[in-house]
Amino acid sequence: MGALVALFVRFVDPETTRAPRHLVGSEADVALVRRHHALFYAVVLLAPVEWWLRGRPAAACQLVGAGLAFAGVAGYRRAGRTLGDSLSPLVAPVEPATLVERGVYGRIRHPMYLAELALAFGLPIVLGACWALVGSVLFAGAVVHRIGVEERALAERLPAYPDYVARTARLIPHVY
Repeated sequence: MGALVALFVRFVDPETTRAPRHLVGSEADVALVRRHHALFYAVVLLAPVEWWLRGRPAAACQLVGAGLAFAGVAGYRRAGRTLGDSLSPLVAPVEPATLVERGVYGRIRHPMYLAELALAFGLPIVLGACWALVGSVLFAGAVVHRIGVEERALAERLPAYPDYVARTARLIPHVY
């Protein structure tokens, strides 16, 4: 549970001053972000409910789910830390837009979404919540759709983005 809480807490050095951020998003972008977050939170909240209603089942596959969930939280934190001030909840990049290519972003274009997917599938598996996995599949579809929208927005704003796309994987190297 502590790892799940760590997903939502952002640690900031109190000695560091941050430049003001300007987020730009159309109504369609904001709606997409809301759907993405609603599906994610539905999976995160409904999996424990199903686990409780099913009598708190236990199985060996729960270790796989725990590994996925932990990797999801750790990957999300790492990717967010790498993005720093470029992190935005919206599809369009934070202005002034910069392309982040260091760390895991040097190999994968959307490591935060990969981490979210690991968590969205890991949590229902660890809790033995089979029906919640339907929500995970819906969430995966929303993530794939959001990636397409986001990549078009990034290509419009960042001239170096097409070259970056050519040398990195979207989510999983050599797969997608």
